[in-house]
Order: sequence, then C-alpha cells, then structure tokens
Amino acid sequence: METVKAGVIQNFEVAYEQCWKFMKRWIEQNVSAGVVDGVTRRELFRVSAENRLLDDVALWMEFHQSRNLTSLTYDSNNADHAFGSALLFIGAAKEFLARLESRND
Repeated sequence: METVKAGVIQNFEVAYEQCWKFMKRWIEQNVSAGVVDGVTRRELFRVSAENRLLDDVALWMEFHQSRNLTSLTYDSNNADHAFGSALLFIGAAKEFLARLESRND
C-alpha cells in the first residue's frame, strides 16, 4: 500500500505543478501577460477564480500547501496529508480541465 500511496503522491505533485503553470499561461494569453507575472500562488488562484477557471481558492491553496509538504520533507504524517489532498485534487483538476476546454477555441 505504501508504494501505491507514494505513486499517487508523486503524480499529484506533477499534476498540481502542471495545473498552476497552465493557469498562469492561460491568463497571460487570454487576459494580460502582466496580470500574473511575479504574483503569489494565492493571487494566481484568485485571478483564476475571477476568470472562472476555478471556484475554490482556499481548496487550491490547500493543494499548494500539501505539495510544499511533500517537496520539503517526506514523513508518514505529511504523506497521509498529501495522499488525502491528492484524492480531492482529482476532481478539482478534472473541473479545471473542463473549464479550460470550454473556454478555448
């Protein structure tokens, strides 16, 4: 089970990174290049919510915090927390993808 959990966490890390980078790229290309240049992750998520790419900024900040935990230290408590976040992330990432698809030509 620990191997499966580690795999889920690793995929969560990669998918989370790709999501926030794609949010930034989408906003730069569809809103303004300077709007998200050098902003915090919270601000990026806020701007993404303003542009209807996501609904829950606090949830995405939770994903961010979980991602930070896994990159800084890897102990069983952090792993359990990240695993739980990864399970929530699946639905949020699918919703984000659906919103991107519906807004792109």
